[in-house]
Amino acid sequence: MTNKDFNNLIKKLSELDSGAGQEVTMRAVKQAGVIVQSQAKLLISSDTGALARSVRVKNEVKEGIVSSTVYTNSKYAPYYEFGTGPNGEANHQGISPEVNPKYKQTGWMIPADAMPIDKAEGYGFKIIYKNGDVIGYGTRGQMARPFMYPALHDQEQAIAKNTERLFRKKLKEICNK
Repeated sequence: MTNKDFNNLIKKLSELDSGAGQEVTMRAVKQAGVIVQSQAKLLISSDTGALARSVRVKNEVKEGIVSSTVYTNSKYAPYYEFGTGPNGEANHQGISPEVNPKYKQTGWMIPADAMPIDKAEGYGFKIIYKNGDVIGYGTRGQMARPFMYPALHDQEQAIAKNTERLFRKKLKEICNK
């Protein structure tokens, strides 16, 4: 590489600093958010699909920092992600190692009018009777079914490869001008 070639390369790479780099960064971060969102939705197995539909992506640029936040505002998402009660504490592999949930240590009863008996049986709840009538369902909680943390953790390589691909493409475009 000659001095002229080197100076030309430096000039072209500086274009990444003048907007082209931020453009690629924004595209890479937005795509990363979509990758994580899609994976999170795939990891949710619910009968209504409401939790999966609640998984959203918010992209923003603040003070030159591009971010993509994947979130859900579902009230029961934390219970799904981390589990509940003694069953959740005993079965919470796959949750973020940065999170240490506190679990209720005793079981509890869910009122009979909260769900039909066949659904309660499907969840493995104990049917509680009084005078021959179903009064509720006993549970010791649910095991964790992580979807947010694994969606990010398991896609790190795909996100890195996609980001590298986008930057390589932009570099080729700049260098071929």
